[in-house]
Amino acid sequence: MSPPQPGRGTRDSDLARAVPAGDRRALARAITLVESDREDHRAEARDLLSALLPAISPALRVGVTGAPGAGKSTLIEALGLVAADAGRRPAVLAIDPSSAIGGGSILGDKTRMGELSRRPEAFIRPSPAGQAQGGVSRRTSETILLVEAAGHDPVLVETVGAGQSEHAVAGMVDLLVLVVAPGGGDDLQAMKRGIMELADIVVISKADGDLRTAAERAHRDHSAAAALGLTRHPGFPPEVAMCSAVT
Repeated sequence: MSPPQPGRGTRDSDLARAVPAGDRRALARAITLVESDREDHRAEARDLLSALLPAISPALRVGVTGAPGAGKSTLIEALGLVAADAGRRPAVLAIDPSSAIGGGSILGDKTRMGELSRRPEAFIRPSPAGQAQGGVSRRTSETILLVEAAGHDPVLVETVGAGQSEHAVAGMVDLLVLVVAPGGGDDLQAMKRGIMELADIVVISKADGDLRTAAERAHRDHSAAAALGLTRHPGFPPEVAMCSAVT
């Protein structure tokens, strides 16, 4: 029989008490533990999640996907600020692409959400995608449970935005939003099967200023494509809308 691991039970129980109490540092440590690949950490993470199950209150989970540069981070920050102003405690899980050569990630999403990151009721966590497919990291579903246990609602998951491979996130969220930039060559992409079949809402972003006309044209094109395409909810094609994160 192997000897007990000193400190393991203590750390698990400390985190299990601190995370539901709203301790942001404890939540960050818990996510780091869940994301670790070490075998002893994986065992600790399983114990922690089991201990936190009674504290988990399901939140509204929204996945936000789209090509790089479509304006996902700007839109998510705007939505997070609206939620915070309404008395909610939004959490943002931002998945950054990892280098195929070095394996590292920039993890710059938090810096692009400067105003939201300063709100005490909001929690933003950038995570590397690693080698996981589907626009999310290998531990995203577990991380969602942790932020729910900490009382955050809604949970906004920003995917890598790698194109039509954004399928795994669709099974983790209640609502999948596809963000499309006007005039970016996405009109033809709207006619392709793949992510359009998974999206619940297609948002034409940056619909203001000089891009307003292009956004209106993209809205017409995507509306036509949504009416013709397949959908994961038969009889309910995705809603197509325009928005401006600024206004």
